[in-house]
Amino acid sequence: MTLTRVFPEPDAGGDTVDLPRSVDGLDPVSRDWLLRRYAPAPGAYLRVNMIASLNGGVAGSDGTSDSLSSRLDRRILGVIRELADVVLIGAGSVRAEGYVVPARAALAVVTSSGNLAGHRLEHFTHRDSAHPESAHRQPVFILCPRFAVGRVEAATVGARTTVVPLDDENGVLTPSTILAALCALGLPRIVCEGGPVLAGRFFAADLVDEFCLSTSPQVVLGGRGLLESATAGSTGFRLRQLLLDDQGATYARWERSRPASS
Repeated sequence: MTLTRVFPEPDAGGDTVDLPRSVDGLDPVSRDWLLRRYAPAPGAYLRVNMIASLNGGVAGSDGTSDSLSSRLDRRILGVIRELADVVLIGAGSVRAEGYVVPARAALAVVTSSGNLAGHRLEHFTHRDSAHPESAHRQPVFILCPRFAVGRVEAATVGARTTVVPLDDENGVLTPSTILAALCALGLPRIVCEGGPVLAGRFFAADLVDEFCLSTSPQVVLGGRGLLESATAGSTGFRLRQLLLDDQGATYARWERSRPASS
């Protein structure tokens, strides 16, 4: 499947000008191309990575993001995860889609209630292709209010997770508390994969450094929107990169147009 960079133009300069404009996105050799396309700036960051339909829905015909995605989208997802220390998700995504622990990054799940019904967090062993005889596990952290620790521990028996109890505000973990906890765990390069509520709270708090948005070329009616928040807010972003595949899906990389809020 051909993947083409349509923005910026090849002669626009920048750190990617020496790379070819198009590649076979499913060819193993394109991995380095993608790693350079998505390489973040040095230091700590919060990158939100999500997929949506043309009308901004986060679920396809099967009620999950799987039917919006493609092999190429999942390839890009894997590259973005590889560049991060931790993948951050809300418990709602765990309940809706299961979720298997990433192969190359830790996983952190945020829950206010401790409800992790439907999780697949026990499925986190994977094998190194270079050493198939070995297996290793990525860390799994459950971030929750102190009052929810018992429920989380009961829900994750056998999953070898680490529960991280945090102070809450009216039963909810604040975005700044979540980021501070992950940095304290030595995981400063964070990619949040939603869902709409968790990602929306980070945008409302003006803490998102970069937004990677895959857009599937389909309209799906009746589902949830891409972002949800009880708090109004606005953050300016500028387009850094736009990729297009030969099926019409786009892969945009937006970066904030000013420093993040403290």
